[in-house]
Amino acid sequence: MENGSPVAVGETSPKTLTTVKNFFRYFKDEAIIILTPLICSIVLFLFPNHVIEARCAFTVLVMEVYWVSEVLPLPVTAFIPMVLFPTFGIMKSVDVARTYLADTNFLFLGGLIFAVAVERCNLHQRIALFVLSIVGSQPKFILLGFVLCTGFLSLWISNTAITALMLPIALSVSAELAEFNKDEEMCAMNENGEKLGEAAPLSASKKDLANTLNEQDLKMTKALLLGVAFSSSIGGLGTMVGTATNLVFFGQMPKLYPEATNTGINFFSWMLFASPIVIIGLILCWAILGLLFLRNSPPGNPRISAMLKDKYLNLPEVSFAEKSVAIFFFILLGLWVCREPQIFPGFALFFKKGYITDATSAMIIVLVLFAFPDKKPEITGAKKIVKTRLLDWKTVQSRVPWSVILLLGGGFAMAAGVKESKLSARIGEMLTILDVLHPMAIMSICIAISVFVTNICANTVTASIFLPIAAEMATSLKIHPLYFMLPITIAASFAFALPVATPPNAIIFASGLVKVNDLVVSGTILSILLGIVTIFVVQFWGTLVFGLSTFPAWAEAAGNVTGATF
Repeated sequence: MENGSPVAVGETSPKTLTTVKNFFRYFKDEAIIILTPLICSIVLFLFPNHVIEARCAFTVLVMEVYWVSEVLPLPVTAFIPMVLFPTFGIMKSVDVARTYLADTNFLFLGGLIFAVAVERCNLHQRIALFVLSIVGSQPKFILLGFVLCTGFLSLWISNTAITALMLPIALSVSAELAEFNKDEEMCAMNENGEKLGEAAPLSASKKDLANTLNEQDLKMTKALLLGVAFSSSIGGLGTMVGTATNLVFFGQMPKLYPEATNTGINFFSWMLFASPIVIIGLILCWAILGLLFLRNSPPGNPRISAMLKDKYLNLPEVSFAEKSVAIFFFILLGLWVCREPQIFPGFALFFKKGYITDATSAMIIVLVLFAFPDKKPEITGAKKIVKTRLLDWKTVQSRVPWSVILLLGGGFAMAAGVKESKLSARIGEMLTILDVLHPMAIMSICIAISVFVTNICANTVTASIFLPIAAEMATSLKIHPLYFMLPITIAASFAFALPVATPPNAIIFASGLVKVNDLVVSGTILSILLGIVTIFVVQFWGTLVFGLSTFPAWAEAAGNVTGATF
């Protein structure tokens, strides 16, 4: 054999092994796409007496594997119920199609479109720089400013958009801090005590920062970036539209309990319930990152404060568009809060019961944004009047993440199939073996499972899979369904430990300044502590807000319907 020793009989040459490895590496995705249905088809033969449930389980398993492995785009995998549910006789095609554009999806779409209006007029940048300009120059307070600002904005705007906004601001602050420290070192090296010329400005680009930051400045940068990513996920918990996971919960409630007319769940009650988790979560995020990265940080310097104040003061005068969007924001918030606030009669009383939802309010404001001018109208004058609106369709079409809406729809479709096939009821009955445990222990198990899965799988997928199961388990155990569903929904947003766990993590990881170990250590600690906080908030505050200590009549009715048709 040329250029090497001959291969013995029965042995495989290194070249052949390399070829095989390359073949499987190249066709890995195709292999998963083909083999997954073949392997999962075993489920179809294991339960001959429960054919429909087995077929639904097959569909769910295939979707889970495709979603986790991402061998197909996530929204494309979401189309699978549209094919398999009618084919397997689980749901009619027309019924499956309706789930993809449910009321909750229009609420989400309204929130996304409003966020585009905020971004288009740069109102979010003004808010961010205002907050950061008043927090001072000490590293721990700069971090606190980023955490609080990101958390607040994430209540109303998608976590991904807020992280993308705050990232360049964080990098700019880090670059200014590093430049100041470099100037200090150069001054210290001047033997004559004369101040040297200012150091060349450091670029705020990711590549330059990675190459020029010293160890202390790098820790500060990591703390800021991790603070932005984590607080965006935490802040999104606070409102119904803050994160897609919450919308999965709100979308599944009417499907799981169609006869329930008053579950107590609305925009106001959710904010009331989630506020303690958000506030404590942001404080924990700040404290953990401060202890891990800022313990030996130098004292603050006025140049950082001056830079942030200059950036804020150098912003253009508040525009007519910014004022208009801010006013419409408060109008929308008022509509959401005052529809059915529970503590006093809401405006929904003036309409037919059940006809007006939060999606209605969102779409009203969206329509107004497309009609309202973005500049103060000038009736007189020689200038040619150019009509522009706060929003135009071209901008909305390019900036709204339509794929997320399809992904949500796929989750709703899967949940509807799990319910319709009685698969969730079957799993819920199997889980009644947990009735020997205290409900608080069962809730802790639910949170642990949700946190683990959401770090390797999309959080919307995690919620879509486990919420129907939790609802059926609670009904079987005669426990208030929200006692399990609320913590699962909340914990599904605790995706802090891995870069692929959630888009905000991926965005900061792509900077090259944050390592996997940084996410694993800080994210795991934060997830554990927030899990404990969630247990106590649900147990005590959730019971006070939603009456979780009693088994509601609407859940009893749903259980009777399930039992009658099973």
